[in-house]
Amino acid sequence: MSLQVVVGVAVLVLAFGARTATRNTYVKRKLVLSLVLAAAYLLAHLLLLWPGTPPGLARALHHVELVLLVLAASNFVVVVAVNPFRDDRLPAHLPAILQDTITVALFAGVVVVFFNDRLQLTAAAGAVVLGLALQDTLGNAMAGLALQVDQPYRVGDWIRVGEHEGRVTQISWRATTLRTRDSTLVALPNSSIAGDPIINYSEPAPPTRVWVDVGVAYASPPNQVKAVIREALAQVRLAMTTPPPDVLIVDFAASAITYRVRCFVQDSERSLLAQDEIRSALWYAFQRHGLEIPYPIQVDYSPGAMPTVGYPGPAELSTLFGGSTLLGGLPTRAREELAASARPRLYAAGEVVVTQGAAGESSFVIARGQVRVSVQPDDHEVARHGVGEMFGEMSWLTG
Repeated sequence: MSLQVVVGVAVLVLAFGARTATRNTYVKRKLVLSLVLAAAYLLAHLLLLWPGTPPGLARALHHVELVLLVLAASNFVVVVAVNPFRDDRLPAHLPAILQDTITVALFAGVVVVFFNDRLQLTAAAGAVVLGLALQDTLGNAMAGLALQVDQPYRVGDWIRVGEHEGRVTQISWRATTLRTRDSTLVALPNSSIAGDPIINYSEPAPPTRVWVDVGVAYASPPNQVKAVIREALAQVRLAMTTPPPDVLIVDFAASAITYRVRCFVQDSERSLLAQDEIRSALWYAFQRHGLEIPYPIQVDYSPGAMPTVGYPGPAELSTLFGGSTLLGGLPTRAREELAASARPRLYAAGEVVVTQGAAGESSFVIARGQVRVSVQPDDHEVARHGVGEMFGEMSWLTG
C-alpha cells in the first residue's frame, strides 16, 4: 500500500471521526468536503488499479486523484486546526473566507513542493479555463477577501450599504447577506459593496443616535417646550438615559419653531420603533400641556374648528364625580364647581402618571380606561382602578 493511499484512508477516517465529535456546525459542514474528496480519491485510485480502465480515463485519473487527495488533506488540516471544536462559532480573527484562502494556499504549496512536474500542465490549463469562465465570481471573491482583511463589518453588525440596511448574517466568497427589519434576506455581491460607502451602526459602540423633528407654535416659550419634551422622553422605553437625550431648536419655520429631539438607542434595528415611541410620547405630552403642533401657515383655519380629542365636559365630569366614592357625598353645586375647575389630561397606554414616593400636587379621577398600580422595584401589580375611581395626592381631603 502506497503512502498516498495511507494518507487518503487517514483523511477519510479522521474527517469522519472529527465530524462526529464536534459541536461546531461550520466544522461539520466543511468536513463533508474532505470526506467526499478523500472518498473520490480512493475510488479514482481503485479505477487506476483495475485493468479494465480505458487508457484515456486512466491518464485523466492519474492527474485528478492527486488533486483530490491534496485538497482533501489541506481542507481537513485547516478546518481542524483553526476552529473551536466545542463551541458553535467561527474564530473572530479567521472568518470563513480567510480559512478558505489558507486552504487554497496550503494546497498550492503542497502541489508546488511535492508534485510540481506531475500537475504543472493540468494546473496551467485549469487556470486559463477558470480565469475566462469565472471573471465575475473571482471579482466577488477578491472583493470578499479584501472586506475580510479590512473588516469594515462583521457577522452580527447592523450596517447600511446603498439603499439596503440590515444585520449581517453571512459573509461568503460571492456575497454578504443582510437580514432587514422586515426579516427579508438580501444578498449583496461583494464587488458592489467594495465600491459603495458602508455605514456600520454597530461600531465602534452599539448605541446609535436617532432623532425626530417636531414643530411647535410660536406662542409657546422654547424653555417650556423643551421641558415638556424632556418629560415625554422619560416615557420612551427605548431611549437610553446615558448618554442623555437632548433637545435643539433647528429652524424658525413658516408656521412653527422646529425642535430636534435626539436620543440614543441600544440597537439600530429598533430605531424606527424608538422614533415611533418618541412621536407618540410627544403628542400625548403636548395635549396635556396645551402645546400646539400647528398646521402649515398657508392653510386658513379656525382654532375652534381644529380636530380635538373628545375630553369630557363639565356636566359629564360632575356626573362622574357623583359616582365617585370620595366625591359622591359633595353637594351638587360643589361638584359642578370642581368639574368646572378640573383640567383634562390624556395619557398613553403604559405611560406613568404618578411615581411612588414622589411629591404630588394633583389628584386624578379616571374618566376613561384603567390605571394600573404597581410597587417598585419589581413592578409588582397591587391594584387596578377604573372609571370614576380616584388616585394621586389625597392630603387636601384631610387638610
